[in-house]
Amino acid sequence: MSRRLFARSSRPAVVVALAVAAVAACSSAPATTHATAPASTSTSTTSSPTPTPTPTTPPPPAALPGLTGGPVLAAKIDNTNASRPRVGVSKADVVYVEPVEAGLTRLLAIWSSTMPTEIGPVRSGRESDNNILADYGRVAFAFSGASAGTLATLSHGVQVNLSFDASQVGFRRAGNRPAPYNVIGDPTALLARAGGSVAPGDTGLHFGPALPGGAPGTSVATAWAASRISLSWDAPRKRYLVTTDGRADIDADGTQHAAATVIVQQVHTYLSANRDVNGVQSPIAEVVGSGAVTVLRDGRSWVGTWSRPTSGAPTAYTSGGAMIPLASGQVWILLVPQGQPVQVG
Repeated sequence: MSRRLFARSSRPAVVVALAVAAVAACSSAPATTHATAPASTSTSTTSSPTPTPTPTTPPPPAALPGLTGGPVLAAKIDNTNASRPRVGVSKADVVYVEPVEAGLTRLLAIWSSTMPTEIGPVRSGRESDNNILADYGRVAFAFSGASAGTLATLSHGVQVNLSFDASQVGFRRAGNRPAPYNVIGDPTALLARAGGSVAPGDTGLHFGPALPGGAPGTSVATAWAASRISLSWDAPRKRYLVTTDGRADIDADGTQHAAATVIVQQVHTYLSANRDVNGVQSPIAEVVGSGAVTVLRDGRSWVGTWSRPTSGAPTAYTSGGAMIPLASGQVWILLVPQGQPVQVG
């Protein structure tokens, strides 16, 4: 059974009845006969008052760990059938699914804890990337060109831009793939070209034991005009397996893309004045502000709110006022336009 997103549990009452039973037992207990002490002997008993326990304040919960690893490399990865198999995505720490022109989607992958040998196919950047990457700080960002308007916008971001059009250092064209789906990146060379990239700071992604409760969450699916994605819980692997456009998403290393946590972040999406080479306007996914969120992990789901007051602030994911901890492992974040149907089952 599935449920639509656009929406948690009563606590059991505590019953205490020991006091009544204790009084009843005392009133019916038989009298005890004491021997008479000799006349020359006297006894007395002094009872010490029972000390009142000093109330203690429980310590605040320990801060949950966030992303860890070395310098961050981010890259724009194609998400159409022509780009299969994608390269290195299975080793990413975080994967954003971002809407682009003509109802398609593109991946923005983040690597830090593990760097693959190669990544790709690398495609062009988008205006939304500035605000997404601002969560991470001055990180290396690999992409394959962009429109003049987008390049102007990206130049104002905090990230270090590494474009294939500007320099081929860190990139190659794969002879067994058709253009433009053949640009493959070398993470080691790209990080060196960036001249430094920061380790992940507080992005708002925190890992720890799941919140109590939740609802069934073994699957999630949504569709843009020309792109579909679904993720299904695989209990033995403890991962949500990724299917894109009806096909299992297999990485070049032979493993199916799989998420330990899926975040469905509903965002205000609007058309930019920017247009691609075909004259189609580019959508912008607004990741600063607030909106509805659903987080899936361990086969369960929690509905809540995401909020981010500024582009330099971490994104908070909360349910009932409590932070939603994520399961350890790869995180997929679906940036879904507000009003787009999402099925969770």
